[in-house]
Amino acid sequence: MSLPDAKLPPSAPASLDYSRTVNYVFENPNWLLNLVWLFLCQLVACIIPIVPQIIVMGYQFEVVDGLLQNRDARYPDFDLNRIADYLMRGIWPFLAMIVVAIGWGVVFVLITLICSGCIAGAAGLAGENVGPVIGTIGIIVGIALGIVLMALLLFIVTPVSIRAGLAHDFPAGFDLAWIKDFIAKTWVEVLTSTLVLILVANAMIWCTCLVGSLAVIPLIPLVQAHFWYQFYMIYLSRGGTPIPVKAVVVAVGGPPTPG
Repeated sequence: MSLPDAKLPPSAPASLDYSRTVNYVFENPNWLLNLVWLFLCQLVACIIPIVPQIIVMGYQFEVVDGLLQNRDARYPDFDLNRIADYLMRGIWPFLAMIVVAIGWGVVFVLITLICSGCIAGAAGLAGENVGPVIGTIGIIVGIALGIVLMALLLFIVTPVSIRAGLAHDFPAGFDLAWIKDFIAKTWVEVLTSTLVLILVANAMIWCTCLVGSLAVIPLIPLVQAHFWYQFYMIYLSRGGTPIPVKAVVVAVGGPPTPG
């Protein structure tokens, strides 16, 4: 089934607006209730894994839809009556992320085994004096390689999930030409935003003796959704190709209706 062509969103930022990723959350009159539902979803995920995460991801992409439609002015509320819709919406980007993670895991294991074998062999041949030095250097190189592989996973999984989520389609997430173009145009923003999000979230949690997790846990999905929105807008502003999306109008404070 072919998807209709997407229209270019009206306004595109030239760079990331970090404060906006948090401020927009509280511009919704129902922000507290939205955060409560997100917190409860992630609390349930501790008992029943996977399904709550898919529901949250489905809601995240409806948030992105709302931001695109309303020019970053308002996002839709979390609606308990639409849990099944969120589940169906989130399953495609979630599965796409799982496929990428599995592929990355296979590559990571193979590279780890090869590097470990080479380091052990080189250290053994070098003898007792030089062997430990080679082993230490090998460990440092291995750690650096692991960091590179983690960055590679981040760069790939972000465009795959964004494309699959906005297109409502699993295969659409694996358009290699589009992924390559997206990475080339937004890799700096993707990397820096992830580092900032990790550092700030952990600082809030540990500086408040874990009490901050009550605020951080439900806030992160909405912050991440806004980052996805900004990534896509920045990508388009730099000449990127719009994602073919289904014509859906997200009603603010209510369910989406066909457009």
